[in-house]
Amino acid sequence: MFAKVLVLLFALYRAEEEEFEVLPNGKMAVGTFLSKLKRVANSYKTVYGWGTFGQPLSQNLINQKRNQYPSWWNANKCAQMQKLLGQGYFCFDCVGLIKGTLWGWNGDASKANGGASYGSNGVPDISADSMINYCSGVSTSFKNLVAGEALWMKGHIGVYIGQGMAIECTPAGSNNVQYSYVQMDKANSRTELDGLTRRWTKHGKLPYVQY
Repeated sequence: MFAKVLVLLFALYRAEEEEFEVLPNGKMAVGTFLSKLKRVANSYKTVYGWGTFGQPLSQNLINQKRNQYPSWWNANKCAQMQKLLGQGYFCFDCVGLIKGTLWGWNGDASKANGGASYGSNGVPDISADSMINYCSGVSTSFKNLVAGEALWMKGHIGVYIGQGMAIECTPAGSNNVQYSYVQMDKANSRTELDGLTRRWTKHGKLPYVQY
């Protein structure tokens, strides 16, 4: 019985350590990274918004992004966003999900960036297409894919979480931070009935994560 209690306490300790561990090299532990991404997907209302990284959805944010990216934040998109106001939504785009998480996003709706500190922890504000170029071990073969790696296709990026699954923020599927299937090869191809499935082009290890 005592041994079981020790095992349980150790597991709780490890969960706490993974969640709040700051590594000496300034990187985020891969377990922490994955845990935070899953928490965004599982515990928060999110919506895709070009040029965002976890900001609480507000009229001020809509106005700001409409001025910054008018081609995406057009009248129709803004009207759709306005329907979600006051319901506790947070706004991300694909690379913004990764950057926001690494910048310390914690779902704090009282803060302009949801708790993220823009440009912090040595993580630059870069696009999806730039971020894959910062990665190491970039490959087009998916045989040795490791959980926590970035998954990339032109103009879009996500994160592999293991077991053939990814987390990404995309206007496809449910238009939010969501789980999707990673199509490794033709042998494990799925139908649309299984949910959003992606055939990514490349993958690589993010330089801001300790694998």
